[in-house]
Amino acid sequence: MEAYGRKMPEVMVDGVRIAYRRRGTGAPLVLFHGAFEDSRVWTEELERLSPHVDVIAWDAPGCGESADVPSGWVDADWAGAASGFITALGLRKPAVAGFSLGSTIALLLARDHPTSVGRLVLVGAYAGWGGSLSADALAERIAAVRYTIEHPADEWADAFLDSVFAADADAERRAHARSLLDDWRPTTTTALLPVMAQDLRPALPTIRTETLIVRGTEDARSPRSASLELCRLLPRARLVEIAGAGHDCTGPELDAVLVGAARAAVESAAR
Repeated sequence: MEAYGRKMPEVMVDGVRIAYRRRGTGAPLVLFHGAFEDSRVWTEELERLSPHVDVIAWDAPGCGESADVPSGWVDADWAGAASGFITALGLRKPAVAGFSLGSTIALLLARDHPTSVGRLVLVGAYAGWGGSLSADALAERIAAVRYTIEHPADEWADAFLDSVFAADADAERRAHARSLLDDWRPTTTTALLPVMAQDLRPALPTIRTETLIVRGTEDARSPRSASLELCRLLPRARLVEIAGAGHDCTGPELDAVLVGAARAAVESAAR
């Protein structure tokens, strides 16, 4: 796979090869993608944001061009990989933005390695599914995700994408997301499921990083109650809602939040 006509750059973190895309200069902004996708989901964001900030989008372990998830990984390993990735790139307390699954990895990073991150932006966020969904919704989510492990994407893609995108979402963006499903590794789902299913709420009061919780008002996957609970438990968090957007709430409003967070992180690190 190539990034803008070139082989994707890579770093090694504790023996795991992690590929990434990078564009722009200035304040660093690290992007963690969601499940069933990789850094290609940020293609438009890399184009739009690169005139303003230094945008770095990883392929999480087990995704895109990165190596498979090592056997036996737990949440501390995911946090360590995220921190090691930031360190390998020589970044100092950058802004980190995580979408959906990426929001949980970002929280694990801030919990276990607080000096690695200067600002958090959590988009379509969860305190783990166990900390954000009702018992019934959690059981349904786990069952639905397990279904994807054993069945081809054609059998579940439409229902999944319906829950990610608002009804009037850009058709090309949705089609791009659909194409990424065909490259997803079911083994990665198996590795991530216990991480996503946990309840991170007990750890949230210990996370002192300034945080923005971003949610589309039409989000059908992460309930508004989840965002409100994150804001209540994270000591330095506030909610930003994007009217009419779904779980995928990319666009000018989110761009402004991301650029602002990246610049604020640099200013804080310089003090």
